[in-house]
Amino acid sequence: MIKKSGIYLVQPAQLQLKIIYNQRDAERAGDPKTILKVNKENIKFGQSNDFVKRYDEFVEIFGNDVKFLEVISIQDVKKLTKFKKHLKNIFNQYCLNSLKDGRKMDWMKEISLEKAKKIILEEHKKFNENI
Repeated sequence: MIKKSGIYLVQPAQLQLKIIYNQRDAERAGDPKTILKVNKENIKFGQSNDFVKRYDEFVEIFGNDVKFLEVISIQDVKKLTKFKKHLKNIFNQYCLNSLKDGRKMDWMKEISLEKAKKIILEEHKKFNENI
């Protein structure tokens, strides 16, 4: 089976705030007070080289009812990384800041899954036209 890679969106289903890491990564992250917590009010955009594996990781963190959308398939890793960086600039106003160092995260607030998907599709079209 060929691994599908590209840009995804994910949204937890629960109202209760949960940390963004699984237990292993949370232990490596150090101080639990500096780990971002999210709920159904938040969505994340990201890139993955294996959508199935990434979905399974989010199920481990948030449970079976997590929403996971494969928005765009991009097999070229360089193009995928470049487009993800482009999206970071586009979504900047929605991005949450890290509690540890203040940097912008890929987790967002005040934007719907539908709006984020629409923006990604529009930006991908423009991005491809400029290559």
